[in-house]
Amino acid sequence: MTNVNDIETLFRCNYTPLVTLAVRMVHDREVARDIVHDVFASLLTSMPADVSFGYLAVRVRYLCLNHLRSLTVKERFVRLTTLDEQDDGWPDEEDIARLNNIVSLQLSDRTQSVVRLRFTEGKTYSEIAETLGISEAAVYKHLSHAMKVLRKNFQDQ
Repeated sequence: MTNVNDIETLFRCNYTPLVTLAVRMVHDREVARDIVHDVFASLLTSMPADVSFGYLAVRVRYLCLNHLRSLTVKERFVRLTTLDEQDDGWPDEEDIARLNNIVSLQLSDRTQSVVRLRFTEGKTYSEIAETLGISEAAVYKHLSHAMKVLRKNFQDQ
């Protein structure tokens, strides 16, 4: 077992880049910090002879993947599709007009209805499904298609 001072030195040198790696994977700073702390805590009980940044990064990646696997499908979807609540001035009036133009010209009537109910009225998938008389899976497919069209149009600019 290695000296606690060695672990402290490893911690001081590698903590920030490991947290950054974990945040990129789990998209949650608190969870990322917990994962990195768990990696260093495990070193207190059993530390291999030669610990490098690569070894620590692999351990962090492994724990991040385990965390993501433990989430339900709904939690994963929410985590991947939720935008930050910060207001950075986007979208501006020009982008809103462009979005409305794309929605009205390139999407079917049903998809337009789903998009407007979701993003204008803030309805849930189940509320949209009930309102339009379609399944929640159909709501997901309509929104997925709309997002692909919007991404394509905004990437082409």
